[in-house]
Amino acid sequence: MPPPPPSQRIGEIHGLRGLALALVVVFHLFGNGRVSGGVDVFLALTGFLVTRSLVRRVTASELRLADHYGRTFLRLSAPTLVVLAGTAVLMVAVMPRSMWGSTLREIAASAAYVLNWEMIRSQLAYGAAGPSASPLQHFWSLAVQGQFLLVWPVVVVVVGWVARARLRVVLALVVAVGTLVSFVFAWRLGASDQQVAYFHTGARFWELGVGALLALGLDRLRPPDAVRPVLAWLGLLLVASSGFVLDGAALFPGPWALWPVGGALLVVLGSGSSALWGPQRLLSVRPLRFVADISFPLYLWHWPLLVAWLSWTYATRITLPAAVVVLSASVALAWLTHRYVELPVTRVGPPFAGLRRLVTVPVVLAVVAAGTLTGAAEVERQDAAARKAAVETATRYAGCIGAATLDPATAGCEAPGRLLDASLGYQAPDGSDCWSNKERPVRFKVCTLGPSRGYSRRLLAIGDSHNHQLVPAYREIAERRGWRIDVASRAGCHWNARDRVGSPRTTVDLCREWKSQLAAYLEAEQGIDAYVVIHSSQIAVEARDGETPREALSNGLAEAWASRPDRSVPVIAIRDSPIFEGSTTRFARVVQPCIDDAGLAASTSCARDRDRVVRGDGTAGATRLAPNAHRIDLTDYFCEAETCSPVVGSLQVYQDGFHISPLYAATLAPYLGDRIAAILR
Repeated sequence: MPPPPPSQRIGEIHGLRGLALALVVVFHLFGNGRVSGGVDVFLALTGFLVTRSLVRRVTASELRLADHYGRTFLRLSAPTLVVLAGTAVLMVAVMPRSMWGSTLREIAASAAYVLNWEMIRSQLAYGAAGPSASPLQHFWSLAVQGQFLLVWPVVVVVVGWVARARLRVVLALVVAVGTLVSFVFAWRLGASDQQVAYFHTGARFWELGVGALLALGLDRLRPPDAVRPVLAWLGLLLVASSGFVLDGAALFPGPWALWPVGGALLVVLGSGSSALWGPQRLLSVRPLRFVADISFPLYLWHWPLLVAWLSWTYATRITLPAAVVVLSASVALAWLTHRYVELPVTRVGPPFAGLRRLVTVPVVLAVVAAGTLTGAAEVERQDAAARKAAVETATRYAGCIGAATLDPATAGCEAPGRLLDASLGYQAPDGSDCWSNKERPVRFKVCTLGPSRGYSRRLLAIGDSHNHQLVPAYREIAERRGWRIDVASRAGCHWNARDRVGSPRTTVDLCREWKSQLAAYLEAEQGIDAYVVIHSSQIAVEARDGETPREALSNGLAEAWASRPDRSVPVIAIRDSPIFEGSTTRFARVVQPCIDDAGLAASTSCARDRDRVVRGDGTAGATRLAPNAHRIDLTDYFCEAETCSPVVGSLQVYQDGFHISPLYAATLAPYLGDRIAAILR
């Protein structure tokens, strides 16, 4: 049976490639955080198309590496640089200053095709867009592709030079070994560190490798014409369904990625059928051809526009009308980029060809990378100087700012006459050593504050982000009193025997695993003098037998505390800080502008009734139920008798409405330390 016409097969693959990237865009905009297998399909097809082209040209002695590299990276880099420039404009126009440094570094990494390594270094997670999400995180796949395109032609040329007439056989052996090693590596790395595996080039190579293997063996694999449509339709079903059935962020590029990747290979195997009921007509319809034509710039543009929209509107997630607006703008910009950038660079010929093109492209990319890195360093220097000045001022006026101004004993002491900068994020003080967040599988992390030897007391502070926000206070207490304070925090998770409600099932499962690891840690550790616990008052847990939500929270806490190995070790529950605004969007839209406009006067003009912001967190009931449990209430160091303010003692209290700023947390240290010491006497 003769092979299918090359033009028909390439047309179907082109349509599939467009469909895959379109699925990525659609899931990002409308998928509520789900990740499709579109990028996995894109990588597999890249391996197939590039390998097939390289082998054909090496066999025919037509490959000129200088011309090949110059043409390939000019075609990739031209639209990329346009989008990077657009992202820089959006960054300045609508994104918060706190994102500028990281965004500039990501622009540099994107221009150098190493963004996946930058994301691993900075511990970013690939998830749903939000106002604080990276506007370029989707460029990781372009980085993996660029690294492959840089190395693979050399590999094919070297194998062709060594093997000569047996190029396909030897190259197939090389690819098969590399693919198998990469697949096992992805499987094992995903089990130990899913976040790193998702971006790692070595863990992604097998997806490119299986495409390359199919390219090398396709001429020998000729399914009967009657079977091809079945294979193609089955492949399309697998590709389209993977995002609905699988959680790609948690499972790819491990074995489950065979679902979309296998689907792509089946479509390629089934392509070129003459049967009228095959998917070739679907893959070649005009709308899909249009999407396929603009798919690459569409993929590049949609995510920066989405993040910019969320930053501009202060929204935490995108609505359907907003998604339509972002999609429309993305399509328009993608078409313009395709029409006036992508197409013209494919037609570039002499005199801008060969060595001249090969040199020019990397030089331009290097200039962009160096320039943005210099800009990032300057932004970070300015931010560090501002934070240092704020800390120095806070140190100079220690005892007369923040919580201290609500202490009657400090009445009349001198305070700074201006509002201090509190821009340091609540996760920043100690990095990730005591902070478990989005990593999969869960890793129970504990950091030690104060002396690790010769300490007089050892405390273990356990909780969610509201525990982590107190790290500056814990550190000061530990250093002043000679205590060792270990801190273990998990985002959205705290020490409670009940599962949290209102969260995705995956989040609940991860929290349960963290609590299981916490139990094992408590069983193994000796010499702990007290457990300090705190959690957000905004959470709810499973209720049983007619319990009210507050009762369920209290009972779950008491049940968890009762499981500690030694009940003679006290539990010290800190009442949650007042929640000034439970929505980051409303805080950014309503509270922050009030603070910015009023300055120090915000302590009165932006205040709210105490009953409105002080909430129950279940600790009062839990300490009554649990033996040897105590409660510390610091509310009077946030609020006056009847009102609470977002500005207290020349400091902004809140980072986002429900997390306090590090500078304010540090001013709580004397009062929190005294209360804990009184319990431990």
